[in-house]
Amino acid sequence: MSTQDIIICVAVAIVSVAIGLFFGFVPMKTDKTTESQNKYSQFLGIIAVGLTILLIFAKQNLASWVAIFAMIAGWAVAKTPPLHRWVLHRFPWFEPAKPNTPLKSARSTKKK
Repeated sequence: MSTQDIIICVAVAIVSVAIGLFFGFVPMKTDKTTESQNKYSQFLGIIAVGLTILLIFAKQNLASWVAIFAMIAGWAVAKTPPLHRWVLHRFPWFEPAKPNTPLKSARSTKKK
């Protein structure tokens, strides 16, 4: 393994852990995400898949596996309850969206 491969693996691991942490802190269900969270989730999802595919096509097999496992590890770390609660308290942007009030019926339920 060359120095270049090690540097690529370390850089990919850092980026992938950050992406995994983001996905761990954002709510899992799309109905609980805000519009901003949904937009960033889609963008980072494309970046994550693109990075992995780019590494596979570049014949960086070890780096592609490092990317996949680092994202999973970042997600798992972010889902640990004490850290998750702390991040939600410290960074309110990650909090789930408030539930919408149900739509009122078009028909009136009052009798005349």
